[in-house]
Amino acid sequence: MNVDDIKNLWKEDMNQLERRVRVNEEKIAAIEFNKAKTGFDKLLKISIAGKNMALVYAALSLVLIFLVKDSMSYIVMLVLASTAMVFSYFQHGVLKPVDFGKLSILELQKEIAKFRVHTAKTAYYNMGIVLFWLSAAGLSFVKWRSGYDIFLNPEGTGSLLIKILVLFVVMILLTKLIYGSYDTKLKKYETDLDVLRTYDSN
Repeated sequence: MNVDDIKNLWKEDMNQLERRVRVNEEKIAAIEFNKAKTGFDKLLKISIAGKNMALVYAALSLVLIFLVKDSMSYIVMLVLASTAMVFSYFQHGVLKPVDFGKLSILELQKEIAKFRVHTAKTAYYNMGIVLFWLSAAGLSFVKWRSGYDIFLNPEGTGSLLIKILVLFVVMILLTKLIYGSYDTKLKKYETDLDVLRTYDSN
């Protein structure tokens, strides 16, 4: 075996090594892409389900209106709560299922960024709507079950307001926790896809 034969064998070994490295890099890229896609899809589906639940809450408000139809104050409160939920549904109209099969890395990155910005902008708005609906529905349910009317018996509102305040604080903490987790995960998916896009362009 002469020197040229050794060089050719060495080149062939290097070519095979480069092909294996390339295949492994492509596999890793596919895994990272699917991880970002799956994680984003899960968060998106949860948000879409929440959007659709707004209509369910609006419908429940109508049921409660029927149960407390003898009190105009409760009817007005429930109508406002129901309207807020319907408005929330349309406010989140941008949340739609994504056809991931047609998305490139850049397009998926854009979808994730758009979703992240939307959730960040509407986080406390969502919290306020849910808190208002829970208060209206809870008070109406209490009136229907026990006959207690907060508008006719204001002397008992002190403890009730404390409970609502506690609920408000809990809602704020949950909002920060849930949407903070959303933001962290989505930013990581964006960063990972940015790395893949850089690699793919090389």
